[in-house]
Amino acid sequence: MKERTTNIQYSFLFCSMLCIALCLLLSFVFINPESVLMLIVFNFLFASLMFPLKGSLARKTCLLLIGNVIDLFWNYLFFLFAFLGVNLFGEGFNGLYLILNPFANLVWIISFWSISLTALAESESRKTGVRIGN
Repeated sequence: MKERTTNIQYSFLFCSMLCIALCLLLSFVFINPESVLMLIVFNFLFASLMFPLKGSLARKTCLLLIGNVIDLFWNYLFFLFAFLGVNLFGEGFNGLYLILNPFANLVWIISFWSISLTALAESESRKTGVRIGN
């Protein structure tokens, strides 16, 4: 039984890594290279800061996959916003986009990272029987 759950866990991890690679590819093809760079930065920060913490590897990988999907949608919407801004206000809007893009990405990265920490803490507290909060 333990061998079967291990095989399922490894297959889930493999599928998650394939989906993360697909998010990188989709980001490069449909959005722009800046979004791929931000996605790589997010993956590196998430992996280096979250994977050493306590919690199951499957949960951490699932959180990383959710973060990649959120990043894909966030950058696509921000890219559409920039496209609309250039059409309405002219090419000068591209400078504003280049300045706002990293800050807009920081907003969701910090928010998602804090939510991920909460999810990992709740999973660990369920294992030990400790309640978090009131």
